[in-house]
Amino acid sequence: MLERNKTMCFFYTVSPMHAGSETSLGAVDLPIQREKHTGWPHVQASAVKGALRSHFRQNSSDRHLINYIFGLDDDNDKTEDKPEKKDGETTPVLPGAISVSDAKLLLFPVRSNIAPFVWITCPAQLKRFKMDMDFIGISQIESIPEVEKDYAIKLTDFKVDNKQIIMEDAVVAIEENKSVLNIDFLNNTFADFDMKKIILISDKMYKYIVENATEIQTHIKIDSKTCTASAGALRYEELLPADSLLYTVVYYDAAFANNDLKAENVRTAVENSINRFIQIGGDETLGRGICRVKWLEEV
Repeated sequence: MLERNKTMCFFYTVSPMHAGSETSLGAVDLPIQREKHTGWPHVQASAVKGALRSHFRQNSSDRHLINYIFGLDDDNDKTEDKPEKKDGETTPVLPGAISVSDAKLLLFPVRSNIAPFVWITCPAQLKRFKMDMDFIGISQIESIPEVEKDYAIKLTDFKVDNKQIIMEDAVVAIEENKSVLNIDFLNNTFADFDMKKIILISDKMYKYIVENATEIQTHIKIDSKTCTASAGALRYEELLPADSLLYTVVYYDAAFANNDLKAENVRTAVENSINRFIQIGGDETLGRGICRVKWLEEV
């Protein structure tokens, strides 16, 4: 399994995303999904794979292969190709030829005096990203230093007045530029996102911001007879803000029960079909979760 054809897919949120969790947190009735051990926002792999499948079903010229690529789904893909049942056999097992990881947060947008905002990440997040890059066979990231509280390091070149940046209610002092992350190999990928103001902050400050600086929206239901808010209909929904950057590790294998569909063919079919925009998470009819898709460029 670990010898599969591997790559990485980035999701840049064009609109706020609500990948919901079942557990209510305090005053927030509808929180987003978060990692248990870090509290960082993420999107579970099942939601990512479901979004990829749905987009492939609606937009691909190869949609007849959907059951071979994503696994058998009799409920939604009854008319597509699948292995025939043998006499006395129940629905055949058909594992998918594509595997995806959770979509992990890489860069988080924060309002700042550096207009219009800055993207933040932290050493712990970059170390995880480096490990995932090593897994897919790309070792381009240099050593990642620790960052002290109230300090930050610029990962891209931009002007900072007074050597300080205000983020939410915190102020960080910019340290001298250090060679931390070689993003040259990502330029072709990030070019579509125009990400020019990225800073590295401490793990502790990063945790505080991603836990407390998400978007909270109030929702009500209007009574059609009184034209006022219905009793008990007030709720608060958490959203991962627009301009967040997430990534998922994707690896391909030859399709089960289809000898002609090799890993390279699966990759071509998926990446040619899912290459511009995709919707992930709930509230699709409200325009939530629209993401710009970009596959990692070959090094």
